[in-house]
This record gives sequence, structure tokens and C-alpha cells, in this order.
Amino acid sequence: MDYRMPSYYNEFKCIADKCPATCCAGWAIVIDDNTLKKYNALQGSHGEFVRGNVDFKEQIFKRNGEDCAFLNKNGLCDLITKMGDEMLCNTCRRYPRHFEEYGNLVEAALSISCPVAAKMIIDNPAKDKFLIRHIDKISPREKEVDPYLLETLLFVRKKLFEIMSDRDISINARLEKVISVGESIQPSIYKYSRLGLKAKIKKHRDEILDKVKEKCTTSHNNKMRNMIARAKALHESLPEVQEKQGDRQGLMNSFMDMLLGLENINSDWPELIEDIKSTLYQNVTVEEYNRLSMEFEAYMKDREYEYEHIMNYFLYTYFLGGVYDYNVQAMVKMSLLSTLIIREMGLAHWIKNNKEFCVEDNIRMSYLYSRQLEHSDDNLMSLEGLLVAHPIFSAYNLLKAI
Repeated sequence: MDYRMPSYYNEFKCIADKCPATCCAGWAIVIDDNTLKKYNALQGSHGEFVRGNVDFKEQIFKRNGEDCAFLNKNGLCDLITKMGDEMLCNTCRRYPRHFEEYGNLVEAALSISCPVAAKMIIDNPAKDKFLIRHIDKISPREKEVDPYLLETLLFVRKKLFEIMSDRDISINARLEKVISVGESIQPSIYKYSRLGLKAKIKKHRDEILDKVKEKCTTSHNNKMRNMIARAKALHESLPEVQEKQGDRQGLMNSFMDMLLGLENINSDWPELIEDIKSTLYQNVTVEEYNRLSMEFEAYMKDREYEYEHIMNYFLYTYFLGGVYDYNVQAMVKMSLLSTLIIREMGLAHWIKNNKEFCVEDNIRMSYLYSRQLEHSDDNLMSLEGLLVAHPIFSAYNLLKAI
């Protein structure tokens, strides 16, 4: 088996009550079965104390408002202060560590929803690196994954990371290249999923690799725009979409509306999005919006690596999920959309803050967005469905929004 992790992974250390946004609030914390059994077996006053704050039917900790019932007024966990770390459930013990298994490959990550992890991910001028450790062991889930498709997607993702690390071109040009790769290989991935193993190995896997190599070695501008011409044709065949979203401002406004339609993880989220919409889209002309956007991008020119890391985070976390559902373009779209929305949140903050925007502000934008999306399986599934089915999220529209 192989274990992969970001180079900074083992440096993480929780700062507990010093955290600017505790993970003990704003979401329902799921308790694993073994920990529930442990809580049920506790004797005496400790048992009464713990069980009184656990919803055994829903398998979550009870909450006081948005806070976990065990979060005390000093910002610390009473389970730990009264009984020690060993009383934590798996969710609390592991967070923000996250693991994904792909047969004989396990990938570890730190969730950007944690402020400390977000700082480690974003506030780093160096390029992303990943560590790999091999052990002589076969995963019991080995046969759940097509090894040839996994190998192919690992190659593709490596190329996407290479694109994102090419600092000789702008961050926007890199994002355009990435969406180009995703759009170009998706038809071959679908064909791959429908064919027998022999055909997969001999034909369509090589076809996918050849397309990636071509996109990574040719000029991205004209070739990419030609590649998504069919997406543009679809877009223009839907007048109700075209009329409403004819520019980047309109598109980003619609993307923000999409966020308002998801489950609220934080009660402050709708107000935050409405404030962004008011700042950027309401009573703001297209020309003024475009001017401010260009000015903000110039302001961030020397810090483009922050958005490089954000995009890489989402690609690393979600792209290989295509080995199960064959929908790699949805994962590329989600990575790009998330990066664009976080940048849009930053633009609004920059305008309201007298055109000042520090790295701590970008860190905050990132973990707020991540908590709204990644702390809800329903939100993740809903967004993936929209990215696949709704024409507003065509490759052409996403290109226009970059």
C-alpha cells in the first residue's frame, strides 16, 4: 500500500482555545459506534455527564445553540478537561485530518475548514509537495478500484498540479488550462467506463493520456477555446441562461445564489453571501465590477500562489473520486468553482476594507467557504449534481468566470 500526504501534514498542531473559529461549533459532530458504546458503559457522575450531552438516536453531540454541548466558556472541550483525550470520538480526534482510500492507495489531507490548516495550506510561497510512504501490505479494498483507471487519474492529476505550479503564466491562464484538460478527457473517461478491461487497457486509457499530454504541451488560449466551442453552442441554445448570465458579474452572482440554496452550516452564512452580493452585484455596473476585479487581481499579483494552493487543495481532495463514478470533470469544476468563489469573497472584502486584503483575510474566506461546503455531505452531493446537470456550470461559463 502507498500512503500520500502533503509535505506539511505532520506539522499540524491544534491551538485549542486560541483558535479564531473553533471546530466545536456550527456543525453536527457525528459519533462513531465504538465511542457510543464507550459512553454507554461509563459509570457514575462521568457517565451521567457524558450521556446527558449525547443524542444517541442521531449519534451526535447535543448542541447549545451552534456550540457543541461540551464546549465550555473558555473555548475548551469539557470531555478533555474533565476526562482526557481518550474520551474523544473519531471525528474530534482526527479533525482536521482527512483520509481517502483508493484501493491500495490512501491519501491523507488537512481540511482547509480548520484555520490552522488553512494557514498551512495558503500562507506558503513554496510550491506544493507530497510525500509518499510504501508498506508491504495489500488493502482489503484493493478490488474496489480499477487499478488502470486509478493509475491514469494519478497521471492526469500530476499534470494538473504541474499546470498549477507554472508561475511563468498567470493564475487565470493556469485555471483555464486545468478546465481545458478536464473537459477534453471526460468523453474518453465515459467511454472507458463502458468497455471491457482489455479495451480499456489497449485503447481508451492511452487516448486519455494522449489528450492530457497534448493539452499540457500546447498553447492554452486558442486551442482551449476551440475545444469548448460545443459548450458555448449549448450555452447559447438556452436563452433563459444566456439572458441572465451574459458576463462574469452575472455568472458569479448566480454562483452565489447557488450557495444560498444549500444547507446552512453556519447561521451567519446567508448574511455573509447577501453582503457579498450587495457589494459586488447590486447597483454595481458591469464596467465597474470588471474594473474592480482587474484591480484586485493586480493587487494580488505577487500572492497568486495563495489561489494556486487553494485550487490544488480541492484537486488533491476530490479529483481521484472519479475512479468510482467516472466523472472527473465534475471534480475539476468543483475545484475551480470553489477557488473562484473564495476569490470573489476576497474581492468583496477588499472593496469594503478600503482595498486592503491580507493573507489572514484570505485564510478566513477559505475556511468559511469550506465549512459551508465540506462539512455537509448533502451540500457536496448537491453541488456535484448541479455541476453535472445544470447548464449554468458549463465549461464555457466557468471559463468566462475566471
